[in-house]
Amino acid sequence: MCGGETKIATVNRHDVRAAALIGVLLVLSACATQSFVAAPVGPSDFIQRGISQTDQSVIVTVAVPTAEEVIELLGVDLYADGIQPVWLHVENRSDALVRVAHFSIDNDYFAPLEVAWIYRKRFSKSSRDTLDRWFINNAMPRHVPAGESRTGFVFTHATEGTKGMNVDVYAGTHAMSFTFFVPLPGFKPDYMNVDFEGLYSDDEVFEGDLDDLRNRVANMPCCTTSESGEESGDPLNVVIVGTPAAVRGALLRGGWQETETDSPLTRVARMHYYKGRSPDGTFHKSRPDGRERKELRLWLAPMLIDSETVWVGHISYDMSGALSNSDLSAYQIDPDVDDARMFLLQNFWYNQSLRSHGMAAGVPAVTVDAPRTNFRGDEYFTDGLRAVLLVSEEPVGMDETRILLWERDLAE
Repeated sequence: MCGGETKIATVNRHDVRAAALIGVLLVLSACATQSFVAAPVGPSDFIQRGISQTDQSVIVTVAVPTAEEVIELLGVDLYADGIQPVWLHVENRSDALVRVAHFSIDNDYFAPLEVAWIYRKRFSKSSRDTLDRWFINNAMPRHVPAGESRTGFVFTHATEGTKGMNVDVYAGTHAMSFTFFVPLPGFKPDYMNVDFEGLYSDDEVFEGDLDDLRNRVANMPCCTTSESGEESGDPLNVVIVGTPAAVRGALLRGGWQETETDSPLTRVARMHYYKGRSPDGTFHKSRPDGRERKELRLWLAPMLIDSETVWVGHISYDMSGALSNSDLSAYQIDPDVDDARMFLLQNFWYNQSLRSHGMAAGVPAVTVDAPRTNFRGDEYFTDGLRAVLLVSEEPVGMDETRILLWERDLAE
């Protein structure tokens, strides 16, 4: 333990508790003899992978180190504790001070000293001040004076795959919002293996506008199928319309995590087919306690609305985490699939990705008293509506989202 054994002198049976306490103290003492020595932050491989964007006179560069690069830098594994540092460089070429909103990057980010204190006991007392100072000195400042640059880390919650984030910068009352998608080496999302250009021929793709959308959505297949196409699967209860960048941005801003093609978590998702293929992309979002997971399966549809891509999908809750000795690869569907559908709508809306939305028919309505069963034997019930979500590349205020009153027409 901590690089070697700790020997305790023989004691009689009346001193067992005292000996145990002494042993613990000796172990802790042995563990706390390490010195904190951090490597220089730059130039580093992860900084060389940095992505830059410019808005007026402000240039923002973002880079994300891998878990291995963090260990090389600090000697501690932040990722193992759910912490992912994001490196920023903000250059202010304007004649006014600008402010960087850390909250926009992760609304529950870790304070620098909060991270440092997690690891204090691993280091000698003489090194703890050095540890604290490193995290203070290398944190991203909130203010960048006119004509100057600032660099530092924001300590976010760790996510797998592409790191999606907003970086909001303010100059007086003027706001600049930067959206970044930072890929990490060694992780390839499932949708990166799909040849989207070759999925459909030109004569297979319908091109229309918003007036065409509702009828087209209503006439889509009701559900996924088994690989053979002979058995009915889960309801296709969501349609997303937007440019590829807008769709990807809405998902990553909403905290949806990508999955790799052969991930055990998507074993059940890959059993479901649309147009003869398993999902083009599968995304998941979990609660912090891991006892519930949402899964979104998406397929590119043969349709363009106002020249934007259309994606059809299924969303539901996976309740496997609520079971003892659960296997998340088994996927235990929550029968109330409408609840997950509405969660996605609210998720996009609150993350300012939703420019308009409506509800369209297309899935047979079934009640909780007479549920429908998919080819795996899972039961579900639904009101029979699909959420149609039109997403934006630029942030949309919640009060600016347009509601398509298709439900009113259905009622009439």
